[in-house]
Amino acid sequence: MEYKTCQSCEIRPVETDQPAGDSDEPLRLCLECNRRLQARALRPVEWYNLAKRHGWQEFLLHDDFYDEEGTALQPTEKVDEPERFPAPTLEAVAQDAELLLDYSITRWSLQQPVISAWLALEPSKVLATLSSRFASTRNLLIRDKLLEICALALRGPGADFVRYAWGEYPATVTLPPLAQASAACLPPAEGFDRVSAALEPEIKKRKWDLIFCLGYFQSPKALGWIEQHVAEPVTEAWGYLAAASRLDWLRVENWLRGGRPLSLVALDALGAILRPRTLLLKSIKPRLHGPPDIGSFREELILHAKRDPVPRVQQRTEVLLKDAESLLRGTK
Repeated sequence: MEYKTCQSCEIRPVETDQPAGDSDEPLRLCLECNRRLQARALRPVEWYNLAKRHGWQEFLLHDDFYDEEGTALQPTEKVDEPERFPAPTLEAVAQDAELLLDYSITRWSLQQPVISAWLALEPSKVLATLSSRFASTRNLLIRDKLLEICALALRGPGADFVRYAWGEYPATVTLPPLAQASAACLPPAEGFDRVSAALEPEIKKRKWDLIFCLGYFQSPKALGWIEQHVAEPVTEAWGYLAAASRLDWLRVENWLRGGRPLSLVALDALGAILRPRTLLLKSIKPRLHGPPDIGSFREELILHAKRDPVPRVQQRTEVLLKDAESLLRGTK
């Protein structure tokens, strides 16, 4: 899209282009707004107008320099009458899908009031808005946010949109929001198969940072996938995935008795159920399915600690034994 008007003030003509860090779409600015951008002194609506087009994570727009309302936090010159140039509020944009999308792109995360605003709109209008914006940009930050909105607001009606987005992976779409949207919008088997296939190249390179993407499905199929793919060194990411995937006590017993690496995954998974640490796990609130009585639980962990008396195992089992009642009470 070609801009003749400054993307920040939306008043004066474009006089300079500034490279963007996450896409080939430059920030097109008048000289005055460019000066304020470099000084980290944009007025709230000027920050908003850039963030809605390029994403708030863009350099000189991100949360070190501005809050979510576009207030400059570290200006190197005085911000010029910021109170006269406020950013739009949720109430002002909630009834219009295009304006709500602009607002959503500027948010650090999609909180419930924003999600509720999307759910109040006609799904066909939401789908048309997301599809049109996706086609009009190759900005990774924007496309990722569109997929997140699709996952939270559309679900089934967004299936074809998600399939189209898969055709853009990995060039201009990243896997986490694509996995989130696939889990929400596609038939479970199709979504799981697409994401697990996308993870294969990462696993071959022994890169584990994306395996949490299967956690969006909350599917026991991921437990079998773990058994096929887990390898040393065993990071906590494997346990987090197991905790998100309807882990049951029978599987935990088998993993503990089979030894490493799966025994380490079992301990980390129990720890993640006891104290979820990631945003995904906190939203899922995982539990142990088919839990044992507390006596059997304690006995199994004590036996395992004797079989594998290394510091990591001792530390994990000590915490789990101490809080066994809390862990099992939360699974009933």
